[in-house]
Amino acid sequence: MPTTLLLDAARMEDAMDRARGLNPLHASLYRNKDGQDEILPSVAPFLFEYPYTADFVEFVMNEGWGNSWGLWVESNAEFEELYKHFRRFLMVQTEEGQELYFRFYDPRVLRIFLPTCDQDQLAEFFGPVSQFIMEDEDPAFCILFSLWQGQLFVDRQDASLLKYILNDEISR
Repeated sequence: MPTTLLLDAARMEDAMDRARGLNPLHASLYRNKDGQDEILPSVAPFLFEYPYTADFVEFVMNEGWGNSWGLWVESNAEFEELYKHFRRFLMVQTEEGQELYFRFYDPRVLRIFLPTCDQDQLAEFFGPVSQFIMEDEDPAFCILFSLWQGQLFVDRQDASLLKYILNDEISR
């Protein structure tokens, strides 16, 4: 199941401090060029190893589900590879050359973005990711996005199934 979790400090506000305390295996995607200092930690996306502990899983599921805190990522890639992959998508450029932050780690954004991509864009964005998992507009459901033979597959499931699977991960 998921190997990492992308959480959005801008959506979480003070809850990000709790998440970081419950799971020290994380890294801000907003870092300076030498990778040492966090930039804008109160609004940065953070990549967390997942699962970590039952307390962390319970906190994210109970407090964050339905609040667009972030999304789960399923991948066989190492944490550092995923970190580097996602940093490539933090900024986008408009046709006029203006650089903008791309909040792909917000499920409200990714749910809209992925279906608009062509095959090359999907292949680039997915990279080492086999599946993105997030809440639906209706938090009673979750959405699973995967790529197979260049085509985007979207699966909408009852969220209770996902919560069961995610909680079961930690008990192993």
